Amino acid sequence: MSLRLDGGAGLVSFAPMSDETPNLATGFAIPELADWRALADTALRGASFEDTLVRRTASGIARGPLRTKVDDPNSAGNPGEFPFVRGINAQLDTARPWHITQSYRMADPAEANIAILDDLAGGTSALLLYLDPAGQKGIAVRTLDDLRRVLRGVDLSIVPVLLQARPLNAAYAAMLVSCFQYFDMRTVEGGLGFSPVGQTIKHGMDMALLPEKLHRTASFARWAADNAPGVETAIITSSLIHEAGGSEALELAFAAAGGFAYFKVFVEAGLSPNEAANAIMFSLSLDADVPLGIAKLRAGRRIWARITSACGADGAACAMRIHVGTSKRMMSRLAPYTNILRTSTAAFAAMAGGAQYITVEPYDMALGTDQPKARRLARNVQIILQEEVRGRAVMDPAGGAYAIEKLTDDLAQAAWAMFQQIERRGGLIKAASSGWLGETVTAQRNARLDAIKTGKHNLVGVTKYVQEGERLPLSVDPSPPTPMPKPTPFATSFSVENFLAAAKAGARLVPPVQGNPRPDFAPTNFCTPFENVAKGETP
Repeated sequence: MSLRLDGGAGLVSFAPMSDETPNLATGFAIPELADWRALADTALRGASFEDTLVRRTASGIARGPLRTKVDDPNSAGNPGEFPFVRGINAQLDTARPWHITQSYRMADPAEANIAILDDLAGGTSALLLYLDPAGQKGIAVRTLDDLRRVLRGVDLSIVPVLLQARPLNAAYAAMLVSCFQYFDMRTVEGGLGFSPVGQTIKHGMDMALLPEKLHRTASFARWAADNAPGVETAIITSSLIHEAGGSEALELAFAAAGGFAYFKVFVEAGLSPNEAANAIMFSLSLDADVPLGIAKLRAGRRIWARITSACGADGAACAMRIHVGTSKRMMSRLAPYTNILRTSTAAFAAMAGGAQYITVEPYDMALGTDQPKARRLARNVQIILQEEVRGRAVMDPAGGAYAIEKLTDDLAQAAWAMFQQIERRGGLIKAASSGWLGETVTAQRNARLDAIKTGKHNLVGVTKYVQEGERLPLSVDPSPPTPMPKPTPFATSFSVENFLAAAKAGARLVPPVQGNPRPDFAPTNFCTPFENVAKGETP
C-alpha cells in the first residue's frame, strides 16, 4: 500500500522502503585514524599538532582533538552496576531524577522560612542550610526553636535537608535530628554535615581537637545507621579544593582521601563496611566546562567504588552519593547576569554526570544580595533541565561518547595517582599539615590565574566581551544579626543522647565574642569549639 497526499495541484505518493534498499555506506573504504591524522597534518601546514589541536586540563590530561572507539576503555559498565561510572541507579526516576536543592544563608530564621516555603512551592525539592549562631555566615540558629522556625511548614518526610559543613556540627545535627523525630525516621533523607577533617584543614584548627570531633562524627553515624539510614552523617567538601583554584584530579583525590579517612574511623567505631560507606556523601563543584564536569562525577564514582569494595563494602553501599554546587570561583560581581550562563552550563554537566543533589547558585551570590528573583532563576534552570531538556527521560546521556569515556578514564587515573600520593604521606591530615596540599593547590591556582591573565582562559563579561562602562549594581545590605539572648545551662559531657536531650531542653549556642573565639552550647563545653577563622583559609 502507499500513502497518498493530496497536494492541491497534484498528487504525491509515498511507498514504504523495500527490504532491499541499498546501504548508502557501502563502497567506501573504512576510515583509519592514521588517514585522518595525515589529512590534519596537511591542513596544519607545518604547525605543531600538539600545540595547535591538543588542549590540556589543569591536571595535564590531553583533550582531543579526536576520539574514536579505540579510546573507549570499556570500563563504564551499565547504570546501577559496579563501579557505578554511569550512575548509581539501574533505572531512572522519571518523577525526580535528582533533587533541586536550594541554598539558604540569610540571617533571619523567619526570612529563611518564607524563602524556603516559596521555593518549595516553585519546584525546589531539597534544602541546603548554612547555619551560624552569629548570623554572619548563615541563618542565625542558636536553639532548636530557631531551627523549627526555619523549617516550619516543611514536610521533612519528603524534603531532604542538608546541613552545610560548618562549625558546631554536633549541636546542629542534634537539632536537625530532633526535627526529624516528628516523622518516620526510617524514610527521612538528608545530611548532617559533619566535616571535621575538611574544617580542620580549611581553618587551621588545633589538630589535638580532631580525635574528639571524629568520635562525635562516628557516634552520630552509629545513631543514623540504627535509626535513620537515609541520612548521611559525614560530607566530604572537596569543593574546598576547587574553590581554592585546585585541579579536578586534586579535588577527586581530596574526596577519595577524605572519604577513606572517615570510612576507617567509622569501621573502627563498630560500623560495618556497608554502614560506614552509607554514612558518607560528597560535595563537588562544577564550573562551565561541560565534558570535564561530566567526567569528574563519573571518575569520582569509579574511584570511590574501588576504595569501598577493597575495604569490604559491597552492592549499593559502594555507590558514591554526590551533591553538586555550581562553582563559586566562576561567579562575577561585574555583569552578574552572565553568571546565569555559567551556572546553567554547570548544572547541565551535573545532570548529565548523574548527581543526586544539584545546587545552582543565584546569579547575585557574589554581590551578597540574595534576591527572590535570583533564587527563582536558579531554581528554574533545573526545572528547564528536567522538563524541556528532557533530563527526566535520559539516563547517562554522555554514555558511549568516546571523548567523555576517555576523559573519564584519564581523569580517574590521574586522581588515583594523586590519592596514592596523599596516602603515602600518611593520609589527608598529614598531607595538609606538612604543607604539601597547600603548596600543590597554590601552584595550580597560580597556573589558572596566569591562564586567565594571558587570555588562554576567558570569563565572559569579566575578561572578554566586557560591556563598556560596566559598573557594579547597587547591593543590598544583608539582614543584620538578631540580638543575643541570655545563654541557657547545658549538659557537660558528649553523647548523642545528651546532645538530643540538651537540644530539646532549649540549649542555646553562643557565637564568638571578643577574646573568646570558641563558642559552645553555653555555659559548658557542650559542642565542638568554633574554629578561629582569623587564622585564614588554606590557599
